[in-house]
Amino acid sequence: MNDLAFFFSTLTAKKNDRLYALEFVKKNPQYPELLFQLAFNNKAERIHIYAAWIWELYILEDLSRLKKYWTKGLKKFSLITHSSMRRAHSKVILNYLNDKERFTQIPKPQKKRLVEILLDWVIIETKTAPLSFSIKSLELLQKEFPKIKNILKTLLIDSKRTFSKGLYPTIRSVFKD
Repeated sequence: MNDLAFFFSTLTAKKNDRLYALEFVKKNPQYPELLFQLAFNNKAERIHIYAAWIWELYILEDLSRLKKYWTKGLKKFSLITHSSMRRAHSKVILNYLNDKERFTQIPKPQKKRLVEILLDWVIIETKTAPLSFSIKSLELLQKEFPKIKNILKTLLIDSKRTFSKGLYPTIRSVFKD
């Protein structure tokens, strides 16, 4: 177990502990790479889930931090299977895509790969937050990939799948026209 993993293992899920962990990572320049490795580990043990939460805070504090990890992360997103980790990563993706300058800098093949990953998450995921963030990200990507709307219609409206009530505002926002 590396030092960062050990440090995380002593903390709780409380917001104060997560903010404390974020400050610890920021003060130690060797830790962002370790944080990335832990946050993108598909074993989804407690330490990896915790790291994903800290990764979310770390990136959302300064979206420019993601640029260094974007390509590596894109290769690993599809390996993430735990809902809590998907929530953290899908929130980061949405915020990154919402930044118009960053969005335009993402190469089209990477956007296409991201569409595949997010659609997989929409198909597989059952929890509201990662589903909502994934759907909202796909909504942003549909400008370049118009077929997304029909695929989402099939997955969200035409299927017999039931969703929690909390997801319906997101679904309505995609099909508001």
